Amino acid sequence: MNRIVRVFKIFGTAISYLQFGRPALPLLMYFALKLCIIFWYVIGGTNTPGGLWPILMRGMNVEAIGHYPDHLILMPVVLGRLDIPLEILVLVVAQGATVLLVAGALRREKTGLGESLEGTGRRYIHLVIAAAAASAALFAWFQLSAAFFGRFAALPHGLGKGVSTLIGLILEAFFLYAIPFILIERRTALAAIRRSFAFAGRHFIESFFLVLAPFLLTVPTLLLSLNPRTIALQISPEFLVQVQVAGEVMQFIAAYLLMGGLTIYFTQIQLDEGVR
Repeated sequence: MNRIVRVFKIFGTAISYLQFGRPALPLLMYFALKLCIIFWYVIGGTNTPGGLWPILMRGMNVEAIGHYPDHLILMPVVLGRLDIPLEILVLVVAQGATVLLVAGALRREKTGLGESLEGTGRRYIHLVIAAAAASAALFAWFQLSAAFFGRFAALPHGLGKGVSTLIGLILEAFFLYAIPFILIERRTALAAIRRSFAFAGRHFIESFFLVLAPFLLTVPTLLLSLNPRTIALQISPEFLVQVQVAGEVMQFIAAYLLMGGLTIYFTQIQLDEGVR
């Protein structure tokens, strides 16, 4: 229990750093980018016969993007297909800058936004490789688990999804510390992943709850986005836009708690082990 309490105290420390403003700025910039993409889709969806959206609609009715309210009903799926490339190529920069800003705040140093972005940029290739490896592992797991649980017709659908998600969170916990190992200890991507697995294995309970708590914050909006047609018919198609924006708000909060929490915990453990 004390180990779980420690994690929530760490989240509290990460939140306290927001009084300085800077630690949240990189993820706030990414949040602004996601809002712009939503706005671009909503405003341009019915007027854009070509371009990016049809490419993302593979396996769907491409003509639907030009019709109301079909383009809003398809929005969660279409925009969801952008998530992985954005997370690998763009979000990883915001995450890395956040790690450097929180680490600076922990050391009582005045690390600027430009300095943190520059430091992240110098390690960009390693960060992208680590992010791609984590995304590939999670994607492979969810594909395999869907095929596995799909064989058991008697198994409740929600149970299979729950087990699959739980194991996915455990897998994410093992990749958790790759970013600080790359940025703070200057490790290569592969070395950082190996050390992250070892570090998370030694501190599994804390690592798992560092991942679990932020994820739980995103569950309500995630569940709302799973059945957009029902929402469109029973409430209104425009409500789907509000759900999408609310989901990005919760993702922003969860991402900051995750990055701030893992950086503080990582630094504390490294200091403790150094003292010993």
